Amino acid sequence: MSVKLIVFDLDGTLLDIEHQLHDKTIEAVKKVRKKGIRTIVATGRMYCSAKPHTSRLEMVDPIITYNGALVVNPINEEQLFHEPIPFETADKITKMVVQNDYHLQLYIDDKLYVAEENEFTDKYYKISGIEPNYVGRLDKFLDAEPTKMLIIEEDEDRQVEIKNFLEENFDSKIELSSSYPSFIEITKKDISKAVPLKELAAKYGIKREEIMAFGDGLNDLKMIEWVGKGVAMQNAHSELHEHSDDTAPNHNDFGIARYLKQYFDLDLEIPAQK
Repeated sequence: MSVKLIVFDLDGTLLDIEHQLHDKTIEAVKKVRKKGIRTIVATGRMYCSAKPHTSRLEMVDPIITYNGALVVNPINEEQLFHEPIPFETADKITKMVVQNDYHLQLYIDDKLYVAEENEFTDKYYKISGIEPNYVGRLDKFLDAEPTKMLIIEEDEDRQVEIKNFLEENFDSKIELSSSYPSFIEITKKDISKAVPLKELAAKYGIKREEIMAFGDGLNDLKMIEWVGKGVAMQNAHSELHEHSDDTAPNHNDFGIARYLKQYFDLDLEIPAQK
């Protein structure tokens, strides 16, 4: 396959277990780009949370964020694509969540809003590096269409209850995905990383067969299925492995760098595999 575009997820893919970007990974991505191959990041993160990593990677092509709901040009930070959740839908979901005392996070204008500080906000900060805005009751606060909503719930039985409720009441309005086992991520219906990717590929005149994509979570599934060569990280969700074309080594062992070195015959020194 002649690869003209490579798409990378961040957490669990480009980033290691500490959510850090290794110099070897940066070097590998830059060497691929020198071959004339476009490189794109597609993440569930906020743009402001992805930016420190995309800047180190010196990305120049659009950044797909919020699982596909927002695309930003990293050169001038212009919004190229934005599909937020309709206000009426977001308002109803927010009221349901508050009534049932679940932890909810709202993302509006690339800012994070939560009711109060707790174990979930602390955990999320360690992942994202973004300080939330504490605004009290979210059902009283919400007055705009959020780009994304996130419910964090670690109890599996309660997760099932929440997902079932959302699917039964809002199936025609929202898309559910997950980048972490405890995350229930909500975007507008029919939004995924694959949606803006298709638009960008058409704009660049690149066929799906000429696109390679790497991911690890269920929020990568539609992207992995659509591209010509979908690569699941060794640490990926089992369902992603079922729909991928190949496997890259673990994200915590220079997985992307190792795969790119072998596939594109890069001149790159990498520590011996663990």
